[in-house]
Amino acid sequence: MQSIATSQQLQIRPATASDLQPLAEIWLEMMTDHESRDARFALAPAAAALWQDQAEELLYKDDAFVLAAEARDGLQGFCVGWVAKNPVIYRLPEVGFISEIAVRRRAKRHGIGRALVDAARTWFRQRRLTELQLSTAVWNDEARAFWQTLGGHPLLVRYHFDLTTTGG
Repeated sequence: MQSIATSQQLQIRPATASDLQPLAEIWLEMMTDHESRDARFALAPAAAALWQDQAEELLYKDDAFVLAAEARDGLQGFCVGWVAKNPVIYRLPEVGFISEIAVRRRAKRHGIGRALVDAARTWFRQRRLTELQLSTAVWNDEARAFWQTLGGHPLLVRYHFDLTTTGG
């Protein structure tokens, strides 16, 4: 697969195995922020290495992607997605699913996230999918605003119960 989107300053392309270490650093920056805001996002030991292993598996799948956003000064972000199977009770058998998207903190608000989503939409449309879904933390106002700016609409709310307490 060739470059999906290119401008003079930004290239969105399929990630390669050699991209995974720097992309894991971007992922860890995002997840460290999540972890600091909500203990339910506490990372396992060696989480970045485990993420890299998972991402590497997706590089070789026909129904998944890891997109890299590369600028003159290196990798600035990524998007991970795949074709998700809907339960058989639904008319739509498959949907596009973005599991993760991240942009380096210092590179935010420069159109990188939008370019990654545009490339993901193109990838899903090429597979004749008509719907894209994703999840974001309810406390992540920045992400929720981003998705709504791109035309996304809330679909579900996921609930958490602490089973270590009474009543939870």
